[in-house]
Amino acid sequence: MRLAWLCLRSIALSGEGGSGLVVIGTSGASAADTVPLAVTSLLQRLPKAHVRLVESTMNLLMSQLARGEVDIVVGRSAPELQDGQMRAEALYMEPIHFVARPRHPLFELAEPGWSDLQAYRWIVWPRGTPIRNTMESALNAAGQGMPADCVESNSVILNLTLLNHSNMIGVASHRTARRLEHLGALRILALRLAGFGSVSMYWRDDGFGRIAVSAALDALRRAAVRSVDEIPGDTDG
Repeated sequence: MRLAWLCLRSIALSGEGGSGLVVIGTSGASAADTVPLAVTSLLQRLPKAHVRLVESTMNLLMSQLARGEVDIVVGRSAPELQDGQMRAEALYMEPIHFVARPRHPLFELAEPGWSDLQAYRWIVWPRGTPIRNTMESALNAAGQGMPADCVESNSVILNLTLLNHSNMIGVASHRTARRLEHLGALRILALRLAGFGSVSMYWRDDGFGRIAVSAALDALRRAAVRSVDEIPGDTDG
């Protein structure tokens, strides 16, 4: 079984002078901020740890966790995908934002409205993903619908590239949006979406005893409590 292989590999790496292996799955909600910060912290604490990162949607990642193919999953809270062998811990709550490339025509408007956003094609997360559900609930609360000609993508990099080379509008979680805004890749549009979504981490009981897995969970907790406004050089918030 895959889980048995991970355990044996982790033991072997520990015996070679390392701290074991940890496989972390991340969705787009945590791929740009929380997980990278946690991995940096983990490797400072355990320099010889072996880390593998997998990015996908929560439904696929939770299936991999159930099969023992990953040790930890971080992303939008998805209790409906959790089984009895998994443990869960909420890390933080955050809103979602509309985002676009820094020189998008919408930033020339003082207060863009729904009709302004509807004039452009949107790129959204796939149907059934937690962030898509949060977005659809926020749109319903505002009495708005999603454009029929949306592009669906579950890749942060693909979304970022599309947004930077077109006038498409995207949707991103708060920490991801602020991180990409700080890097000059995207800007947050002023039109606010109602509602919040939570980000959680999930792991299996049978993996908790491994050094690298336990340390990774602690690193994720520390990264989660760090304010997004602590981004170095961030002066607009």
